Amino acid sequence: MQIDHRSFTPSDVGDDELRGWFEAVGLGFGQGRAQDEAFTRWRADIVRDGWRLDGAYAASPAFGLGADVPVGTFATTTQTINTGAGHLEPACFITDVTVRTTHRRRGLLTRLMGDALRRARDEDLSLAALTVTEGGIYGRFGFGVATTCTRAELDTGPRFQLTRDIEPRVELATPAASVAARREVFDTFHATHRGSHQRLAFYDPYLSGEWDFDKNGPNHDVRSAVHLGADGRPDGAVSYLFEENGSQLRVLDLLAANAEAELGLWQFLGAIDLVEKVVVRRLPPTTALPWALADPHRLKVTGSGDYTWLRVLDVPRALGVRAFESDGEVSFTVDDAQGLASGSYRLVVRDGRAEVAPASGAHLRLDVRALGSLYLGLVDAHVLAAAGQVTGPASEVDALSALFRTALPPVNASGF
Repeated sequence: MQIDHRSFTPSDVGDDELRGWFEAVGLGFGQGRAQDEAFTRWRADIVRDGWRLDGAYAASPAFGLGADVPVGTFATTTQTINTGAGHLEPACFITDVTVRTTHRRRGLLTRLMGDALRRARDEDLSLAALTVTEGGIYGRFGFGVATTCTRAELDTGPRFQLTRDIEPRVELATPAASVAARREVFDTFHATHRGSHQRLAFYDPYLSGEWDFDKNGPNHDVRSAVHLGADGRPDGAVSYLFEENGSQLRVLDLLAANAEAELGLWQFLGAIDLVEKVVVRRLPPTTALPWALADPHRLKVTGSGDYTWLRVLDVPRALGVRAFESDGEVSFTVDDAQGLASGSYRLVVRDGRAEVAPASGAHLRLDVRALGSLYLGLVDAHVLAAAGQVTGPASEVDALSALFRTALPPVNASGF
């Protein structure tokens, strides 16, 4: 079957083709047909974020969905990742990846992914990132799990208590005010947390309740509150809604620039009348909450898993912008089936900054997936060696482990 591959920005095409692409994404993720307002809002969002859309198009029969609805979709935008010490590195963010059920196993995803990664590499981007709905797909394209998330439930009944009092500096916010406050908090968070990924435009309407794409309309159940620092400026924000006739509260997003703000928001949530349980879908790995509870059994972890995946495109540049917490040196060879990051490299770190040069005779080998998982400090090299993603002499694995080790795990609050 003849497939026509097209790549365009929103300004390159008319509404019919753009709407057809949007319709294909909804089909791929099991959503209903696109409504006019949802399409208008989505178009404004992708223009703001600077998306490029790729599509695979096949001839459509008379009774089909039409020539403007692709059988495969793929979107990219350039946003930033905090690679340590406050450095925000531009990276290729990938999202809205779909292949229609009727056109699978024809190499469409391989073609779409290959085109996008090579384009990003040609644009001098050293990293690519994505979130996934199916964990078995993206490792073969060189992506490794780089940040994780934890789901939890907090019993806020009569026995809920923190081990210390937090000065109450939380105020409820209108939807419009919550957007401005959350942006301010996120800017601070993004600049100070290794592993943070830039937020896309859809976060503003979703977390304020202005618009929910799953509902195809506003979500009037969303409430927002803001934590104020000692200077009166926002340093924390939470969006939530009530469930189970008000006895349960679901946190949509809790963002804090520091531990005091985070615990202040938890103290606020734990004091809301009639609520017996707070459900959170993304508890940060560095949270102080379990240690600040008078009874740690009030917090129950209900699940954990991957959040964002990272793919190194340019090894010297990617390592050159990473902040290292230990000095040292090691040589290694990267194996990359796509050939983008393949090569042997000598990594020398002095005063936390890296210099990378070509190497020969390296005895240590890394799958490019391993480099993605090591990069932000999520996993130790010894663990990856046990999994077979790193091979070589024990002393070299030790050196790799020491270089990439970080005091704290990466923290990310943004999906896409």
